[in-house]
Formats: sequence, C-alpha cells, structure tokens
Amino acid sequence: MIGLMGAMAEEVALFCQEMEIKSTHKYAGMEYIVGEMCDQQVVLLQSGIGKVKATMGTQIMIDRFDVDMIIFTGLAGALMPNMTRGDIVVSDNVVQYDFDLTAFGRRHGELPDVGRMIEVDNRLVKFACYAWQDVFESEEDAPEIYVGTICSGDRFITDPRKISWLQREFGAVATEMEGAAFGYTCHLNEVGFLVIRTISDTGGDEATIDFNAYLEIASKNSFKMVHSMLQVISYRDDAYKTVDNLTQG
Repeated sequence: MIGLMGAMAEEVALFCQEMEIKSTHKYAGMEYIVGEMCDQQVVLLQSGIGKVKATMGTQIMIDRFDVDMIIFTGLAGALMPNMTRGDIVVSDNVVQYDFDLTAFGRRHGELPDVGRMIEVDNRLVKFACYAWQDVFESEEDAPEIYVGTICSGDRFITDPRKISWLQREFGAVATEMEGAAFGYTCHLNEVGFLVIRTISDTGGDEATIDFNAYLEIASKNSFKMVHSMLQVISYRDDAYKTVDNLTQG
C-alpha cells in the first residue's frame, strides 16, 4: 500500500475525488481514507498543519496500515530568487530548521540520533523526475522542477532575511511546515518517503496573499505529479524494482 499525505484539505481534495474509496478510519482526530487509485492500493490522510500533526499522522499510518512508502505533497515557499509560483520541488534531503541545540555545539537542525540532513531514497527522487517529464515536459509554460533540500519549521516565512538565512544555512530550495518531521518519522521506521511540493509563494510581505491566491493551481500541479507516479509504480516489494528499471542509465 502507498501512503499519500498533505497538510491542508485543498492539498488532498483532488486525490480524494479520484480515489475509489473502500473504507475510512479515524485515529487521533484524523481521518484515513483507504481505497484504490490508478490500480494501486492507497491510504490518504490530511494530517493538518505543522510538524506535530505530521509526525502523529505519519506514525499512525505506519502502525495501522501496511504502507511500503509514503509521499507527502502540497505547497511550499520558494527560497531561490529564480523560482516562480507553480514550480515543482522534489526533496533529496529534509531538515528541521527550527531544531536548535546550538548551545551544545551542534549546528542548526542537527538531530542527536541521525544528524542534520535526512536523505530521501534516490530512486524515488529519480522516479519523481520521470513523472515531471511525463506530465509537464511537453506543456507550454511548464513549471520548472528543482531537486534539493526542503527545510521545515513551525512558522510561515515572510521575512526576506529569514529566507536568505535558510538558503545560506541549509542550502535549501524551499520551506514548509511538515516535510522534515514526516521524513524523520519515516526514516526511524525504515519506510521509504518522498516530499513533493509546488511553489505557492516567494516570501516577503505578500507571501500570505500569494499563498491563498495560488492554492488551487499549485495543488493541481502537485496532484498531477503524484498521479503520474501512481499510474506506473508497483507497490510492495516491486516498488523499488520499478524505480530501478525506469532509472537505469
């Protein structure tokens, strides 16, 4: 089974519409929707906003459902000046920028047990890039795709100075509020994971306005990416074999 997660209702709405729903289950106030999409067995969750909700939702999904991998999708803020709204970001690493043990000689975001950056399985990263080609490469005015570090913290970033610091400190390309906590939980449970985000805003004083105005379009782009992946990927033991076969050479 493949797990699908997003923080906000708008970010998972298209997945829910496309699913053939088999059952629903409620744990800790969160609804897990089990069904089929693109001939795959999936479980869908709107986790809620922030790292705590993402962690809770991820752990319950792993404990209660037989997931082989989980994809977290939704929106993010740009950290690179050349990015525009609608561009796609695929994580190769995730980091919690607001985890701070610098008083003990550690770097910002460094976790005592796993280090600073949590690496995503490179095969899933490559697979996502093939999905972008499938969906967008032939489209006029197609969004760009960026592969890089996504940094997470319990704050919506609007301060240009903070944006600059996140890029310099972590080499990050996008920021949001769930991905690193989600990835950390998957890593500890040895479950494959990937974060796919669509840029909804570019920071600054107008970031909240941009976010709300672009929510629907950005959510559609994220959905198209994941939907393409589900159309061809095999679940359970064949999942990574499929990725390896498609990315040979």
